[in-house]
Amino acid sequence: MKNVERADFYALTIAASFLLPLAIPGVGLDWPYFFVMVIVLFAWFLIKWDSVKAITARSSRAEAAIGLFTIGAIYSYKAFEGSPVGILDLLVMFLASVVTWYGFRALKLFWVPAAYGVVLLAGYQIENAVPNYVQLQNWLASVMVSSLNALGISASATGQLVSMTLPNGTTELLNVEGACTGLQGILAFGMLSTMALLDLKPKISRLVPIFAIGFAGAFLINILRLLVVFLTFEFFGIDAGSEMHVYFGYLIFLAWVLAFWALAFRYLVPRSIPMAGALPVQASLPGKNS
Repeated sequence: MKNVERADFYALTIAASFLLPLAIPGVGLDWPYFFVMVIVLFAWFLIKWDSVKAITARSSRAEAAIGLFTIGAIYSYKAFEGSPVGILDLLVMFLASVVTWYGFRALKLFWVPAAYGVVLLAGYQIENAVPNYVQLQNWLASVMVSSLNALGISASATGQLVSMTLPNGTTELLNVEGACTGLQGILAFGMLSTMALLDLKPKISRLVPIFAIGFAGAFLINILRLLVVFLTFEFFGIDAGSEMHVYFGYLIFLAWVLAFWALAFRYLVPRSIPMAGALPVQASLPGKNS
């Protein structure tokens, strides 16, 4: 089987293993985790797909059997437990798909996307470990009020609570609570923005500004996300605002990561540096050859 064909089957294995839980009664998917995991992997493969197609490693029959058995074991456990597939399950299935088609030795070639899953898992647990930063919540609420007023929308803040006047004359009270500060997202997404460059082994002098831009961008993206959510509540109602609150952050994060990677690959990282693990660096920017 050609390398390109195996890469295609590998991608199909990931897609099938991620979506199959929808067909298992009582299982399903934890949608927010599924959504963010998919867009993160999509962003990485968008840049590295030519490198994946060039991988020559092959799995043995035993390795393929182990990989498929692992995926099946997750399905069985989730069906027995009656719980949805979460981000840790998706990460294990992603790695099991690598073993199925490329073998255990190839896992080191996929350490960056695997690390994405670990960082995301850790980032979303930080909210349970860190206190609510009241000053940050209040500051974000004041930023939202100033932005809304600049757009001609009547709003005021009391601490972390933002009061908006809707077009129908009613008042909507929105709470910029701990989760809205985006601390765990800023950590996770800031790391994700920069980790793709680590396998290129840039110099420290180049790595420091890369990290600074990655984290600063994630922080500003969170402010933009909040503003869009507030505007959605204002013009499209509570239901639309609630949906936007859940999913828009993931979409705008994907846009930021792709834009950041394009900037970093073009201006901060020499294109001649070979990628660790025998995966060649792609000279093209995201989306050019897609």
